[in-house]
Amino acid sequence: MAGAGRGIPSLTGVRGIAAVWVFLSHFYGLAAWVLAAPSLLHSVFLFNGFRGVDLFFVLSGFILMHVHADQFSSIRRDDLRQFFLARFFRVYPLNTAMLLAMLVVVVLLPGYVATERSWTDPHAAYRAQNLSFPGFVQTLLLVQSWTVLKLGEWNIVSWTLSAEVLGYLLFPAMAWGLMRERSASRCVLYAVLSLVVLTAILFVAHHANNNPTGTFGSIRMIFCFLAGIALNRAYQIAGDRWVPAAVPMTVAACLFLLMTWFVPVLPVLDVFGFAALILGLAYQRGPIDAMLSSKLAISLGRISFSFYLVHFMIIKLVSWSAGEWLAMQSLSVRIAGLCGVVLMCLVAGIVCYRLVEQPSQRLGRKVTAGYRVTIERRGDRKRLALPLGAAGD
Repeated sequence: MAGAGRGIPSLTGVRGIAAVWVFLSHFYGLAAWVLAAPSLLHSVFLFNGFRGVDLFFVLSGFILMHVHADQFSSIRRDDLRQFFLARFFRVYPLNTAMLLAMLVVVVLLPGYVATERSWTDPHAAYRAQNLSFPGFVQTLLLVQSWTVLKLGEWNIVSWTLSAEVLGYLLFPAMAWGLMRERSASRCVLYAVLSLVVLTAILFVAHHANNNPTGTFGSIRMIFCFLAGIALNRAYQIAGDRWVPAAVPMTVAACLFLLMTWFVPVLPVLDVFGFAALILGLAYQRGPIDAMLSSKLAISLGRISFSFYLVHFMIIKLVSWSAGEWLAMQSLSVRIAGLCGVVLMCLVAGIVCYRLVEQPSQRLGRKVTAGYRVTIERRGDRKRLALPLGAAGD
């Protein structure tokens, strides 16, 4: 089994790059307004930054399978409890912290709330419920992507966490099923078919060139997640046999992605490039792997979750409170202001990582470790209660 459970630094780095790409897709509208540069709005690369979320989904399935595959070679209740405890501490504490921060904003800035609830397009009438109490509860529980009910958005990017939680619930069954597979080639085929079906659904639903969230976001997650799980199973089975293909695979994936980012009709196929990139990087070979394993990339990757959750709220608040003023200043002030927004997002991401994400992960490890000790002690008591010789039966 190829490197089962072994850390893969470049996959942390690629997560950081994906987070920056998503950030740019949310930031470039403000930049175009402040800089009076409408040409930015026509950038295929910037517009398609939302596809970084699909990279997160494929990567999440791959990494979870990488870490937990052996745990779900069979389904055991104790393993399920440990897994779900760890996943809870991964997403819910930081999401809750973000919601509480936004609650302060809602209480102190009624003008911002009114702006968030305004709408002109009948298709956006759901915005009238934004920052509502039902929406708060729905987002707190991270179930907003599980239903067609639109009770009101809070931190809009948290829809991806809701989809991830759904993926966590499905993961044990998916992992158990794929652990039965013994052919690396068939696992790759499953991954490709999953992404082909997703692409077909996007075209049929007229979402090939936009960013469907909510319930449709969960559909995106499920197919990308399954592809990531299948790819990791292929990686486990193939072992070192695929090492010679790793560098060509990562280079081909990057070239393919570069091509799609500048041809408007192709970005819907990015998921295939993401899948190939992740599988190639898993072997930790070549210059692209080295670049994504650099200190800068790893640092971005480590704070990527916190940075991702906090950046949208900051951009929205700056746009509402200072966007118009900033757009009327000198060019140097406008550029400095935009740089300040980027810096605020990075600093907020680091602070959230240090004060919320890291402590909650440590607490999660402590809780799951304590639970594991309890299980082991319970097993020891059962063995002691057995008649002599029965424990080896």
